[in-house]
Amino acid sequence: MDVIYLDNCATTRVDEEVLDAMLPYLREEFGNPSSPHLLGKRARRAVDGAAESVARLLGGDPAGVVFTSGATESNNIALLGAFGHDDRAPVNAVFCPTDHKSSLSVARALRGRGVGVRTMAIRADGVVDLPRFADRLDFDTRVATVAWVNSEIGTIQPVREMAALCHESGALLHVDAAPAAGRIPIDVAGAAVDTLAMSAHKIGGPKGVGVLYVRPEIRRRIRPITYGGGQYDLRSGTIPTHLAVGLGTACELASARMEEDGRKVALLRATALELLTRRIPGLRLNGRPEAGVPHVLNLVLPGVRGESLVASLPSVALSTGSACNSDSQEPSPVLTAIGVGAEDANSSVRMCLSPRMTVEELVRGLNLVCDRAGALAGVVVATR
Repeated sequence: MDVIYLDNCATTRVDEEVLDAMLPYLREEFGNPSSPHLLGKRARRAVDGAAESVARLLGGDPAGVVFTSGATESNNIALLGAFGHDDRAPVNAVFCPTDHKSSLSVARALRGRGVGVRTMAIRADGVVDLPRFADRLDFDTRVATVAWVNSEIGTIQPVREMAALCHESGALLHVDAAPAAGRIPIDVAGAAVDTLAMSAHKIGGPKGVGVLYVRPEIRRRIRPITYGGGQYDLRSGTIPTHLAVGLGTACELASARMEEDGRKVALLRATALELLTRRIPGLRLNGRPEAGVPHVLNLVLPGVRGESLVASLPSVALSTGSACNSDSQEPSPVLTAIGVGAEDANSSVRMCLSPRMTVEELVRGLNLVCDRAGALAGVVVATR
């Protein structure tokens, strides 16, 4: 069965150019990039080239690129590593309540170690309240963390302003850019971001590889959470050359395509909103879409349980929120945090669009969604 894929915030299809770039490093170019012989040196050149491609996409220094298994590991290294072994009170950290589970789980772990954990205030549009954020910071704050783009409602956060506020108190700012990389321009140097996480599989790369970007000037302030050497002593283990090359190639493609992809997605979004609002009575958008990326649509479908809709549409892939929370029966924490009531939250679904899909494919999938939503709600939706 062909599936119309509308869940590109959870993962993306591996680009054919990415796959082609990876294959030699699973065959003849199998050297360990840490080895001194010819095969090792060729692998090292490939890894270094990948780091340069990542740095170009992020607007940073290749010396700041640390390869990891993905954004979850990167978030853990940055946040736990900001405390190292000296995490006694009165040190504290500031977290965003709408962020990914991999960040919020670290908050719970730090609280268990005696670290003060503070929560940012979020406006109804999902954006961090900057004056109240400033009030959360003091000279005992080691790190604050936020997702550059929220993966459920698409909100773009004021990262540059948050970094400036953090630095006034001597705190680090860590940014989870997994939902943002390749979708909006990122300039870690210009925004003065200290550490940043991203994953390859969100931008047409392979699963199992990501990056922790560490601003070289603050590297000594991050301690490793595993040991064994390698990658500035921040992340131990052999770098999987094929995965690093896949990530680097995905970053090259994202850099080259971003502007054109943005235009394609804007057209898809306009098409989706016209069709959905015409066919589904009372449909509403969560968050403030004009303040976010065009790829993400978080929709309230009156009278329909989101999880029932998702489960009853085998030929369309969409979700009720972040994949990390997909097993939870509770309303989305993100929607709850921005003031969406339980009934509307349970009637919400998320779609994440891809520039690789056609308008015709999108329309076909959305019509299936509308037909099924009408059947579940017991209402007659507008005809196609």
